[in-house]
Amino acid sequence: MLEVQFTTIKKLGIPNYLVVALDDEIVDLCESNDIAFYKRDPDEGLDSVGKSGGNHAVSSLKFQILREFLQLGYGVLLSDVDIVYLQNPFNHLYRDSDVESMTDGHNNMTAYGYDDVFDEPSMGWARYAHTMRIWVYNSGFFYIRPTIPSIELLDRVAYRLAHETAWDQAVFNEELFFPSHPGYDGLFASRRTMDYYIFMNSKVLFKTVRKDGELRKKVKPVIVHVNYHPDKLPRMRAIVEFYVNGDQEALKSFPDGSEK
Repeated sequence: MLEVQFTTIKKLGIPNYLVVALDDEIVDLCESNDIAFYKRDPDEGLDSVGKSGGNHAVSSLKFQILREFLQLGYGVLLSDVDIVYLQNPFNHLYRDSDVESMTDGHNNMTAYGYDDVFDEPSMGWARYAHTMRIWVYNSGFFYIRPTIPSIELLDRVAYRLAHETAWDQAVFNEELFFPSHPGYDGLFASRRTMDYYIFMNSKVLFKTVRKDGELRKKVKPVIVHVNYHPDKLPRMRAIVEFYVNGDQEALKSFPDGSEK
């Protein structure tokens, strides 16, 4: 997956791409392909997770490593490896918020928020309660600016992941969105949801865009994140074939979801 990713990035000529290498195998891969990489100084705790930890455990390391870059004053566009690049993402960022993230939502309501009505008939006149909902930000692709709220976000997420058994994406969203309430001080971080047609998740692509002739013509995503599907590598290769090499049949063989 990393090879597919950096091949698309090289083709686009994106210069400011850096792989955070967690083991020697990735270092060797980067060196042999002339890819810039960063290998942290030895740290027994982090290194053991990087070499033998599960998917979620490895993902949690990003929040600790990101802090080092933010402290130096760099804004960082963090990217998982199951992402294909089709345009330079830095040309499509607003940079007006602490965190600018792609969404797991698949339409305007789920991506940008909606009023969801809860109905409790036993309450009579007050049976309807309005709630505000939004689908979560994807912690595998977001731009984070070097601000105090951003660093505090990383510290909070890293601390909770070190002391709880939790999914990093759930914790990332909870710390971004939960308001202050008794016993808890909320985080004052500004946030922006990325356009889901521009920074596209694989549900949007495989359930909607590939089936709509107009969208296939009009929409050229900046990236496609294969986050909704476990067969990541073949789908990544198919996305390259479709968008880069022009094979209009490349996406047709895949199911909408993860079913066989």
